[in-house]
Amino acid sequence: MKKQITIIGLLFIATTALLSCKKDTTSLKARIMGKWTVNRIEVSGNTNQSLNGTFNYTKDDYMDFKSNNDDQVELSLTNQRTIGTYTTSLGDEFSMIFPEGDSYCTVANLTGTQFQFTAKIDKTNIVKTYFLTR
Repeated sequence: MKKQITIIGLLFIATTALLSCKKDTTSLKARIMGKWTVNRIEVSGNTNQSLNGTFNYTKDDYMDFKSNNDDQVELSLTNQRTIGTYTTSLGDEFSMIFPEGDSYCTVANLTGTQFQFTAKIDKTNIVKTYFLTR
């Protein structure tokens, strides 16, 4: 009888532990995680004026916020792939680190299918507004 009570108790504890874990769907990291199609990027602040303007992309161009422990972000534009990292903070702000520099980002719009954010590259006047969809 004692053995059965112990087994039932362990089963109850295991079931409670499994059912009490909820998936995070509300944090900024959880909402931006995954692969997004880059539709366009609006760039301003470059000293080289030819690098400013609106740049349109195809369905093959993407930004992928990975769910791995390294918090990697992969940006693929016109078959040029760049790997960086991202860090979320409270509210609608996050940062990305790419070889071109650190970007401080503010979310303008984030739904299940649309993601728009503005990224200011540190120590420059360059501002990029990204328009992404899923």
